[in-house]
Amino acid sequence: MIIETEMLTLSPIKEIDYEDICEYGCDEEIGQYMIYWPKTKEEIRAFINDCISSMSLESPTWYEFVIRLNKTSKVIGNISLIIKDSEAEIGWISNKKYWNNGYMSEAVNAVINNAFDNLSICKIVATCTDKNIGSYRVMDKCNMKRLSLEKNHKAMRKGIEAVYDKLTYIIDKY
Repeated sequence: MIIETEMLTLSPIKEIDYEDICEYGCDEEIGQYMIYWPKTKEEIRAFINDCISSMSLESPTWYEFVIRLNKTSKVIGNISLIIKDSEAEIGWISNKKYWNNGYMSEAVNAVINNAFDNLSICKIVATCTDKNIGSYRVMDKCNMKRLSLEKNHKAMRKGIEAVYDKLTYIIDKY
């Protein structure tokens, strides 16, 4: 599944994307507010292989798209879509060199629209810490509505319990 927008092409992650993903995926600043990022280079290679395996299934429940600039073919981020029944959770990470250009909002909107139109999804959820201003601004720009703020949410991050204030956003198909 390939999704094209005015500035971007979103396509399933591949081995060839490894170097570009390492550029942002290993960056502690980029991953500071995320549970599953940053990763080591070895973890990124395993992640790519897991993604490829998952998306090769007849009915995938996990899609991982790279975000590629149309002008340069540079991979500047990736978007996850994890499906359970008619609902999905969306998440993303991007190279900080490309922040504040509207790329992530364009990419997230495209994945949301594609999920509603082609994957029988009726509801999409996104979460982030309240400190991740960039992510919740993307959610706002994509017409997602803030559902809740959970104070002192606990999650495991790299084997260590992390406590943060968790924002949950939602968008419905109808």
